[in-house]
Amino acid sequence: MIDEADMWAPQRLLDKEGEAAKLLGMMETIVRRGRVKGFIPWLITQRPAVLSKDVLSQADGMIAFKLTASQDRDAIGAWIEGQADKQEGKNILAALPSLERGRGFVWIPTRGILETAAFPLKVTFDSSRAPKRGEKKNDAVLRPLDLGKLMDRLSKVEAETKANDPKALKAEIAGLKRELAIAGKPPANDPKAVDDAYQNGLAAGLARGETRARAALAAVESRLKDALAVAGASIESLDSPMPAPLPRRQVAAPPVRAARPAAPLVKANGQFNRSQHRILRSLAMWKALGHDSPSREMVAAASGYSPSSGGFNNLLGGLATAGAIGKPMPGHLNLLMAVDDMTADEGRDMLLGYLSNPQRKLVDAMNGAGDLSRDDLGNRTDYSSSSGGFNNLIGSLSTLGLITKPSAGYVALAGWAQELIAA
Repeated sequence: MIDEADMWAPQRLLDKEGEAAKLLGMMETIVRRGRVKGFIPWLITQRPAVLSKDVLSQADGMIAFKLTASQDRDAIGAWIEGQADKQEGKNILAALPSLERGRGFVWIPTRGILETAAFPLKVTFDSSRAPKRGEKKNDAVLRPLDLGKLMDRLSKVEAETKANDPKALKAEIAGLKRELAIAGKPPANDPKAVDDAYQNGLAAGLARGETRARAALAAVESRLKDALAVAGASIESLDSPMPAPLPRRQVAAPPVRAARPAAPLVKANGQFNRSQHRILRSLAMWKALGHDSPSREMVAAASGYSPSSGGFNNLLGGLATAGAIGKPMPGHLNLLMAVDDMTADEGRDMLLGYLSNPQRKLVDAMNGAGDLSRDDLGNRTDYSSSSGGFNNLIGSLSTLGLITKPSAGYVALAGWAQELIAA
């Protein structure tokens, strides 16, 4: 039951970027999709004209009392045009200004209900009743609000919301992926560790679910006690007691698959062409330097290719199909065949031979220099740091993965490129 609904879902939204916009969005979600959660909202307003029409249009039925303002009757008329018989609507709209107090139209078109009904005055406490002339209204004594308890409950809700926030979870996943990529190789698949992790997660999940269920049950019991206290009764007077906690559900752990054994190295034969052998030898060189799973950029640089070129992608596809290389993680490769090693000198010459003279000029200036500002790099290479040619060179080297941008306005030679050039 949402009283003063026009405050919760106004037609005219003044704060379009703040909390009011979020609240309006929640209201629209409740009236449009709340039925799947069991919500049957009732919206109460004295001004249908200022209630959001996106919310008003979702109403299945209407109870209309006396309305004198033409704008409010027009709002109801718009609802009638989309829901029910126009002629009946005209008759109702014409009668609204003269309705007696407490009498209203009840119209639910989908159920065939259209009648006038007299609604009695409230017999319980009426907080909105206007005092009669000369009457002094008695203030109701309300229970003091326990701010400490309320803040504690709100903090728990906030913590649960953050823990289940999709954006936060995506950010955490992205961070874990970055850490995995930096590690250079995927973690070993330890069956016992997988089973232990599953059991620990299962126990934690069941414990959290039981805690939330008990908290929800306690909240229901507290509200029931409050309601019975107003009526002068107690919870002990009820025929049936509060339900006992449900037994914990036992979930069987899934079978743990044994780790797949690593594929044995096979000696490369004459089935690969010259270009594919360059890639295989590049992988062998990086492996000899301690990189079992180098990145695509590292392999491409030492074999004289652009990591984003179609030719390089086609060569990798053929090698992967033949079982010569693997992809242990996104963006990384590993060697599954025994091939002749490429020396580090050959890899460096292949990389530098692929670069243009201007690109080599920038790479030479960054070699061993650490982080350089764009202005410093321009001065070292006789380029204007604001020129289009300089920007294009920076962009091309970044695409090849040879340089990184450690902070705004700074560039540096990638660690693996530094290692290869200095080898």
